[in-house]
Amino acid sequence: MAVVEQYNFRPDHAASALRAGNSRSFGLIIPDLENTSYARLAKLLEQNSRQAGYQILIACSDDDPQIEMAAAEALVSRRIDALFVASGIPSASEYYLKLQQSGTPVIAIDRALDDEYFSCVISEDFGAAFELTRSVLTQDVHSVGLVGALPELNVSREREQGFAMAVKQRGLPTTLGYGEHFNREEGRKVFAKWVANDQLPDAVVATSYTLLEGILDVLLEQPELMQKVRLATFGDNRLLDFLPIRVNSLPQQFELIADSALALALNASAKRYQTGIELIPRQLKVRT
Repeated sequence: MAVVEQYNFRPDHAASALRAGNSRSFGLIIPDLENTSYARLAKLLEQNSRQAGYQILIACSDDDPQIEMAAAEALVSRRIDALFVASGIPSASEYYLKLQQSGTPVIAIDRALDDEYFSCVISEDFGAAFELTRSVLTQDVHSVGLVGALPELNVSREREQGFAMAVKQRGLPTTLGYGEHFNREEGRKVFAKWVANDQLPDAVVATSYTLLEGILDVLLEQPELMQKVRLATFGDNRLLDFLPIRVNSLPQQFELIADSALALALNASAKRYQTGIELIPRQLKVRT
C-alpha cells in the first residue's frame, strides 16, 4: 500500500475490462440526430447505459449505407460489448450477421433485422399504420395519400401495407409519394408536387414526423389548404396540440424501447444473447 500511495497509483478499469474481453461500452447508430424521436431514444439509452456502468458511443448514418457501414466498423474496432442500430442498409441482415459472427452482438432498434438471428426491439408498424390511416377516413374523405421515404426498407413496406389495408376497406383511390430520405425537405418536396399538380388528396398520412414537418411548411405558405386536407403522422410532438389544423399521431413509447434494448444488450454482453422481436405498441392520439 505504501508503494501505491507513493506513486499515486489508480487502477485502469478500462484496461482491466479489455483484458477481460469487454470494454464496458455500447455502440449506437441512428439515421438522424435531428430527428426528435431518435434524439430522445439516444438520450434514454445513454442515460440507462451510464446507470448500468457503460458508456455509449453514438454515430449518425444519415440513412446512407456507406456511412453506416463505416460507422459500424469504427465502433466495432473500439471493442464495444454490443451495437444498437436502426439500419438504413437494404441488405442489413446479411451485413450485420457477418459483423455479429465476428463477435459483436447486434440489437436492432426501431427498424427490425431478421429475428431468426438478431434481437429486435421495434414499435408496431403494420397495425399502427392501419389504425392511423383509419383515423382520418371520415365520410368526407374520398382520396388518401401516403408520404414516405426509402420504400426499400422493411419499415416502409410495413407502413405502406397497413395504410393500403385501411384504405382498401373503403375502396378509395390512393396516391403514394416517396422521398430519398426521412427528412423535412423530402416531405415538403412530395407534398408540394401534389399541390402544384392539383393532385392533393383529401387526407394524407406521413410515415415519420420529420416528413410531416415538410408538409406543414407547405401549409404555412398556403394556409387555405388547411381546410382541404386531413393529416396523420407516425411520431408526435407537443406542438401538434397548438396547430390550427388537427393532426392525428402515433407516439412511440421510448422508455419501454430503451429499457428493453438495454436489457438485451446487457444479456448479450454476458453471453446470453436472445434472438426474436419485441413489439412495443404505439398509442394513437386523435385530435378533434
